[in-house]
Amino acid sequence: MNPDKVLKLRQRVNEIFEKVKGYREHLHANPELSFQEFNTMNFVSEQLTKIGIPHEINVAGTGVVGIIRGTQHSFDQSCIGLRADLDALPILEANDVSYKSKIDGIMHACGHDVHTSILLGAAELLFEMKDELPNPVKLIFQPGEEMHPGGASLMIEAGVLDNPKVSRIYGLHVFPELPGGQVGLKEGLYMASSDEIHLQINGVGGHGALPEKCVNSLMMGAEFVFKAQELIKEKASDDIPTVLSFGRFEALGSTNVIPSSAEIKGTFRTMNEEWRAEAHQLLEKLAESISFKYNGKANLKISKGYPFLVNSVELTRNLNSKFNEVLGEENVKELSIRMTAEDFAFYSQKIPVCFFRLGTGFSDGRENFSVHHPNFDVDMESLKTGVLSMVLAALTE
Repeated sequence: MNPDKVLKLRQRVNEIFEKVKGYREHLHANPELSFQEFNTMNFVSEQLTKIGIPHEINVAGTGVVGIIRGTQHSFDQSCIGLRADLDALPILEANDVSYKSKIDGIMHACGHDVHTSILLGAAELLFEMKDELPNPVKLIFQPGEEMHPGGASLMIEAGVLDNPKVSRIYGLHVFPELPGGQVGLKEGLYMASSDEIHLQINGVGGHGALPEKCVNSLMMGAEFVFKAQELIKEKASDDIPTVLSFGRFEALGSTNVIPSSAEIKGTFRTMNEEWRAEAHQLLEKLAESISFKYNGKANLKISKGYPFLVNSVELTRNLNSKFNEVLGEENVKELSIRMTAEDFAFYSQKIPVCFFRLGTGFSDGRENFSVHHPNFDVDMESLKTGVLSMVLAALTE
């Protein structure tokens, strides 16, 4: 990349930094839950209007889609997609900062305010250089990343990848594990599919001293939890990452009361669709066998969530090369597979994608809390790297 062009780009990133920081502070202070991002949508629309970027609102409910075209681009020419998400989480913020959430119990604890602010900043710079862009750029501000069925799936249904066609798409996510100024990438399989497990058990309650008169729902649930773990471990292939976890087990009995019902919730994650389907069947058969054994009812429902995410090798390598050139090799890290999930994976099932991480960790001694923590925050300087990285993604051939 031309050194003079890089210098100019860095200069412009610095010049709009306070504006981007202001976006982030406003969005952080005014969070909205998944699929309720009406004020956020209007805020994004207002900023795009100020820049001069034509756009559409109310896409898949509260999404915003803008197009940046240069004079050299045709209206049906395929474009590059850049995505940010809009929603916040039902978390009570514990930070004491000037931009603390004004909405009790709702917080941008996953950094989507950062993602949206960065894309608005990148949009301004890309609009300024629209006649230099190799392809038009489609700006995708999507709702509901945090909630099933995932805003990405609804945006796709609404036609966001068409008219004009999106040939490839990039997205980033805050990553407090890396210091501000760094980015991380991973080729190929990167994030897991995510399914919810809901098991409702109905037995016969009664006195704890008379277990022979009862069908103990707690014991049925305990057997399911332990045998499910053993079964998945036994059947899973060593080369397919797999996680089965249970996070809730409720059976409201007492010291001498056998509960008549129990409820169990968990998650199943993997990176192979055939094994995903097989595992669902194994768990369903296990629930049936336990129902038969105890003469009770174990009703299992598996809610199929986001698919696994696969980064295009070609896109990731090209962007990695661009990052090495502009950010410096010391600031570009190789990531490991993660068993967390992201609805950006829906895009990866349709077109080539590159989903990368933006280092947001503090380097001044402040504690770096993980995402979804009530004290989560980011090094504001990382916004500069974020804006620059998204602009570079749009410029990557």
